[in-house]
Amino acid sequence: MPTITVPEALALRLQQHALAHHQSVETLAISLLTSALDSVINPQLLTVVQRIQSTPPNPIQIRPAQGSLAALLHDDQGSDPAIGQAWDAAWQEVETTIHELNIDDAAHEEPR
Repeated sequence: MPTITVPEALALRLQQHALAHHQSVETLAISLLTSALDSVINPQLLTVVQRIQSTPPNPIQIRPAQGSLAALLHDDQGSDPAIGQAWDAAWQEVETTIHELNIDDAAHEEPR
C-alpha cells in the first residue's frame, strides 16, 4: 500500500477527527478519500453548465436601468417612520415572548 505524507497541521486535524469519531487515522483517511473520489462531478452536469455559460443573453430579457440602486437604498426620505416604529414594537414583543418562553423552559428543566 502506498504511503502518503501530509503536512503536520493536516495530520493533527486527521488525528483529532479520528479520535472524535472513534476510528483510526488510516480508516478515516481512506473513508475521506473514497468519498471525495466517489463524489466527482457528473460529466453531464458539467456539459449543462458549459452550455448555459456559452448561451448568449436574451436581449428581450435585458431592460435598461430606471435609476440608481445605490441612490434608492441610500435615500429613505420616502419611508414612513410609523412603519419602523411598528416594526420595532412588534420585534420587541417577539423578543419578550421568547425571553418568557426561555424562562418558563428553564423553570421546568431538571437540575444537572
